[in-house]
Amino acid sequence: MIQDFPNGKLWMSDEPLEAIAREASWAQDPVHSVIAIAAIVLLIVFMRDYFILWTPVMRCLLRAKANVEMEHSIQLARTRNRAALLTLLPMWLIAERFGLISERMWLSLAIMVAYLILKRLIAEIILPRRIPGEVRLAVRRALYTYGIVLAFVMIATVGLWLLIDWDPAAMPWIFGAEVGAALLLSMLREGEILSANCRPFATFLYLCGLEAVPAAALAAAAIVVA
Repeated sequence: MIQDFPNGKLWMSDEPLEAIAREASWAQDPVHSVIAIAAIVLLIVFMRDYFILWTPVMRCLLRAKANVEMEHSIQLARTRNRAALLTLLPMWLIAERFGLISERMWLSLAIMVAYLILKRLIAEIILPRRIPGEVRLAVRRALYTYGIVLAFVMIATVGLWLLIDWDPAAMPWIFGAEVGAALLLSMLREGEILSANCRPFATFLYLCGLEAVPAAALAAAAIVVA
């Protein structure tokens, strides 16, 4: 049987059928739509918080002492904490859409929350009480500050992906590099803050507990559920 194509060309997608089907099913899932709308609405409603945090967060990117200074203002610290919590929604959607942790959305959220809880518990256990309270808070919450920056970088990356039409298979590697850079920066700033109050070897041990253990648990969970 001979099939005639009037235009002389047969256009075919470069993407695997499975990837196309997954993208279509993801976009049509009402749960994803509701979460995406909620994330957009919340970011718009609390947009003022991000304008307030712009200068303090930029200072934290440049020097470790700014992280401690942020804890001097209870109101500013609360605004930062709320802003970091709100950015968890778009980061969750991105992680689930590109399969960064798991293709099951609630499992992805559970692993992300478990990572934050584990990091918090370890900080409460290993950080010595002799360290000033603001320093302890700055070390414990450093990831909140850099997580805000990471969230907006990831959102911008998705925008570029939609605009330039990158290969979807490359996106997990790009996001992995961004997450790794944020975690590394957080670890460096935590080390700089601790080094002003602890000896070098003690600082190294604290960092191993604060960063290496939760990061290893997160990586192991991602590998197991992949």
